[in-house]
Amino acid sequence: MRKFKVKINDQEFLVEVEEVTSSPKNTFTPPKTKFEIEKTVAQTKKEPSIETSISSSNKNAVYAQLPGTIVRILKSEGEMVSLKDPILVLEAMKMENEVFPLAEGKIKKIYVKEGQKVSKGDLLFEIE
Repeated sequence: MRKFKVKINDQEFLVEVEEVTSSPKNTFTPPKTKFEIEKTVAQTKKEPSIETSISSSNKNAVYAQLPGTIVRILKSEGEMVSLKDPILVLEAMKMENEVFPLAEGKIKKIYVKEGQKVSKGDLLFEIE
């Protein structure tokens, strides 16, 4: 047994340390195990933007991608719009999302009103 003086936070302690010899009965050797790690690469599917989606029957119709509330309608029916013109603002999950047309043209019909709650997949507007 050996004695050591140890200083911790300006306090001195007298410590006795016993040297332990290894013996087969006091030691544990873990079994050798072979591990194989398989790395899988997930391919990400490109989703349409959160604001718009293309219907297979009408390529100029825009549907809600999330349930929410129509906060503002920025354009009116019959108005010409480009791809950069937001048509309305949809609040979903406490965030306001501008909804853009999928094609340039004239707004054929707006199917929602300000303050209206919409579900995922509801038709918002059409462009002609």
